[in-house]
Amino acid sequence: MEKTYEMTGLKCQGCVNTVTEKLSALKSVENVYVDLEAKEVTITGSPLKWSLQRALKGTKFEIGKEIKK
Repeated sequence: MEKTYEMTGLKCQGCVNTVTEKLSALKSVENVYVDLEAKEVTITGSPLKWSLQRALKGTKFEIGKEIKK
């Protein structure tokens, strides 16, 4: 399953790398694509939204609402 979410706090490629690393560490995540320009993250796999938010706890990044594509 693939879902896309709004993402706050993204400002540079370092931000993209951090978000990708944190979310990819979840066992339920197969792939992470962060679009810096659109301020979106697309997740492939079966994670629950709260687990994505928890993975980013302590960072300046936040998962927003799901974007229906």
